[in-house]
Amino acid sequence: MTILGALIILFHPSEEQLARAVAMRSACDRLLVVDNSPLPDARAAMMLGEAGVALLHHGNRNGIAGAFNCGLSALFDAGADAVALFDQDSEAPDAYFAVMRDRCKSMSGRAFLAGPRIFDENDQRFLPELATSGLAVERLSIHADAAMQRCAFLISSGCVISREAFARLGRFDEALFIDHVDTEYCLRALLRNVPVYVVPSLVLLHRIGSRRRHKLGSLELTTMNHPGFRRYYSARNAMQLALQYGMRLPVAIVPNVLTLWQIVQIALLEKDKLAKLSAITLGLFDGFFGRMGPLERTRPRLAAKVARAARWANAADPARLGEINTPAAGERAMHRPRHS
Repeated sequence: MTILGALIILFHPSEEQLARAVAMRSACDRLLVVDNSPLPDARAAMMLGEAGVALLHHGNRNGIAGAFNCGLSALFDAGADAVALFDQDSEAPDAYFAVMRDRCKSMSGRAFLAGPRIFDENDQRFLPELATSGLAVERLSIHADAAMQRCAFLISSGCVISREAFARLGRFDEALFIDHVDTEYCLRALLRNVPVYVVPSLVLLHRIGSRRRHKLGSLELTTMNHPGFRRYYSARNAMQLALQYGMRLPVAIVPNVLTLWQIVQIALLEKDKLAKLSAITLGLFDGFFGRMGPLERTRPRLAAKVARAARWANAADPARLGEINTPAAGERAMHRPRHS
């Protein structure tokens, strides 16, 4: 029998997110929840413990990548044949585990990554499914009744990693900490001949950023509205991927095009322009010179500023705790006073 486990990463979860984690226990063969909150979440421990859900506290060591590695190692050591990754904002469709278990069974003993189509609830559209030769990208035409289709990239939430793939590809790159962690893993899969598949019959609802639509004359533009420190990580890691993979896979340069588009969006439409553009500049510089890891280590002054802003926001509106704090800002800074 193919054992399909599930790994959920939490960070200051709400009761609704905890209830979603509990509900997944009956759907998968083995469920592990990793609490990546800087300090243990007593409410999460109580709710999950009462439901018999295994919980590990990882304390945001090395960000989302560290939490993935901790949970994947534990589940594979416990005998899982494949593991599905989820963040706390994602809800698996009803047929997810039955369909994925069947796909895993059909590819038993092989290295692969597989994931559903992603429907962005904020933007009300599917994320594009892409293929690449390593030089250029093309958008795939997806039909819901089609079999699994080779693609180039998957986001982490909903992605299934087989035991053989984890053995061949190794651990997620903890130096990246957060943004583009999944992009780097897919680039590694391309280089090491581990196939990546999209399963068209499965659709995962997901919220990506705090998207807003803007009218600029006859144009309609969408902004992500990520805070400055997320811009830092995104720009830094995109630059690092270009340097690390660009000579072998020119497609690795594409995330830097997205950085340029972010600059345009911020300059035209977003608030806090100076702070966000400064963070992108610092990120590009650090990515080029290989200054990696959590923000607290690479840019302590920026990390301290993020922590102060979070404390002020939480003091003004404690209900926003789960929105303000993030695993992206840095380790110790986030112990005092939030990835998408």
